[in-house]
Amino acid sequence: MATLIIHGIPLSTYVRTCRMALMEKGAPYELDPLVPQSAEQLEKQPWGSVPAMTHGDVRMYETLAICGYIDRVFDGPPIHPEDPLANARCLQWTSVFIQYLYRPAIDIVLQRLIVPAQGGEPDEALVESSVPKSDKALAALDGALDGQAYFAGAEASLADYMVLPVLHYLKMTAEGADLLAPRANLARWQAAIDARESAAATVPEFG
Repeated sequence: MATLIIHGIPLSTYVRTCRMALMEKGAPYELDPLVPQSAEQLEKQPWGSVPAMTHGDVRMYETLAICGYIDRVFDGPPIHPEDPLANARCLQWTSVFIQYLYRPAIDIVLQRLIVPAQGGEPDEALVESSVPKSDKALAALDGALDGQAYFAGAEASLADYMVLPVLHYLKMTAEGADLLAPRANLARWQAAIDARESAAATVPEFG
């Protein structure tokens, strides 16, 4: 079988999600660290976003599709739980993450970590408006972990691999640290996920 290739820089949270999924399945892969919007990435993804995937003759992009493909092509623990309720919970919290946490949390991260590193001035209004949005989503995710180890139940799933990379960055900002400080369930969960081999092996060099 051809080796699966993930195209995209390791700093990308979604690239990290795909890499974690592959490692959880025990599937070999190669990382092709293409930069978003580069000519090479635009050949693989019409909008130049990352990640994209190549597996032999199969070409694919979008994280949900890539992880779904990985889950069904490779042996190993399921990324999407087989139990109907657990699978529904996995999908629910993945959707909550994508719809309500990703954008405001990443806006905080970009303004606090990336913009200054590039010599720019943070958009304070954007940070201010992103904090309450992130707080509401984090409260929901923290509640989802009340009395259980992972978002879908007793076993880790795609929802966990989606949320972790963003919280890794968010925790590095002052606003993120304040938002996460009272979230005991998320703190417990993050410590457990960070200890997994798939997380330890994919920590981006940025932090």
